[in-house]
Amino acid sequence: MPDDKTKDNESLRTVQRAIDILNCFSFEQAELSLTEIANKIDLAKSTTTRLLATLENNGFVQKNPNSLKYKLGHRLYYLGSISGRSIKVRQVAKPIMDDLRDFTKETVNLHVLEQHYRVCIEQSEGVMSIRHLVRIGERLPLWAGAGGKAILAYQGEAFQESILQTVDNGPKLQKLRAELATIASEHFTSSMDEREVGLAAVASPIFDVNGEVKASLSVSGPSVRFSEERIMLLKDHVGEAAKKISMMMGHMEAAK
Repeated sequence: MPDDKTKDNESLRTVQRAIDILNCFSFEQAELSLTEIANKIDLAKSTTTRLLATLENNGFVQKNPNSLKYKLGHRLYYLGSISGRSIKVRQVAKPIMDDLRDFTKETVNLHVLEQHYRVCIEQSEGVMSIRHLVRIGERLPLWAGAGGKAILAYQGEAFQESILQTVDNGPKLQKLRAELATIASEHFTSSMDEREVGLAAVASPIFDVNGEVKASLSVSGPSVRFSEERIMLLKDHVGEAAKKISMMMGHMEAAK
């Protein structure tokens, strides 16, 4: 007869196989047949069928009676909603912000959307003798500065227009409209002397579990230290840090 250790190993293997089934689904493949799932996890159809039946009985997958294909079930949506509410962007972001500050030596800021403004809710202060600081809780415009534009670029058209109407400079407004489309495509933006003379910043958006942008991550400092070469270097690091925060907030990036 199998001993307790063997039973435990078999139970763990069953759990892992069930997880493997759930991980088969993606934005590109939201529905899969039994054969497709079995092939993806390299498992016999009979075993896959039993696992799918258990997952279906518990609401983790559901079967389309017409196509006989499976898709993720309502229980996962419910659990995802609980997870999304329990994860706080500030807590998730702070260790990543500290690492980014240690690498860049500049101030790293976390901004969130609040009505028609952005508010700095967390900061990792730069270590240089001359550095830039934003007051925690300070409301700043969305249309000026990298941290604001990284949020504004992902809002709805009506909301964007309500913000753009506050820009009274014609050439600046025209440039900003074109820039927002580029930001949405590249997930990155920079600013030089926009909100304050002598201040530069780079920023990337943070996506939540629903794929929406309500926050941004920025690195800011004196403009004399932000050459074109350094901005391009910071682009990769700020982008990766923002992506890491987004993933920890539940965002799953669609495959390109």
